[in-house]
Amino acid sequence: MLRILETLTDPGSEKANEDAFGHTSAHAWVIDGATDVADGPLIGNETGAHWLANEASTLFEANAMRYGGDLQGLVRFTMETLSLRFAQQKLREPNGRHEWPSAAMALIHVGKGHAGETKLVCGNFADCGLILLEDESEEAHVYGVKHTSREARAMSRTAELIEALAPGERPFENAAVMDYLRDNRRRQNTPEGYWILGIDPEAAAHMRHWEIPLPRAVTGLLFSDGFGSIVFDYHRLDPATLVRRAVMGGLRSIIAEIRHIEAVDDPDCLSWPRFKRHDDATAILFRVE
Repeated sequence: MLRILETLTDPGSEKANEDAFGHTSAHAWVIDGATDVADGPLIGNETGAHWLANEASTLFEANAMRYGGDLQGLVRFTMETLSLRFAQQKLREPNGRHEWPSAAMALIHVGKGHAGETKLVCGNFADCGLILLEDESEEAHVYGVKHTSREARAMSRTAELIEALAPGERPFENAAVMDYLRDNRRRQNTPEGYWILGIDPEAAAHMRHWEIPLPRAVTGLLFSDGFGSIVFDYHRLDPATLVRRAVMGGLRSIIAEIRHIEAVDDPDCLSWPRFKRHDDATAILFRVE
């Protein structure tokens, strides 16, 4: 049985929160819209990232029970619907693939396996993640968050671009930063690039997928990278400690520590290279008995 203990979403700025989340009796998900690098307004009342994250979350909520543990089917249906809605609602034709709205995602379903055992199925795109901590266990299991060589190169290039900014210059107003981000987005949902939640249904076939037997009770945490940063970027906690801290002190206490690191320890984004001082952060804390 999936039991939601706490949820939290915290915008990184005064702009619209581009994270979305939701849950049903057997499903839970976190979606992190990728900050727009479009040449101008394209879709939605806020940003393309906000539009896609919230549209996808609404579709998950409406259709999750119909698909059950078939997360690939649910994601493909969602992408097909997003593609149709994008064609109907776009304000203009995109100037290229870099303008397509996209998002990271972590999605789970808790149900029964063929032998009646409790099983958790997880689907993932990009850097949203899942942590599972069994009762009495010292170490947690992490799914979906993995720093690849491509990501390591991206961090190195991000650092170079941040260091090259003029005093007071905003990254998203810098031509070199935008050229870099747009070039990266042009590779989304291509064999030469990376696969992500968006308006191309083909990506569903490339979704990361795990089927995880649960012989014992576990506490779990679904999160966007803005929340997971305290483990995977700032290295202040390990995954198991993060889950324990969330249970004991609540998700809000962790967000407070993340925001302190970003605003006080590294306000110039140099120690931990990033284009936004504060990222949207979302988490769902849950139990499976």
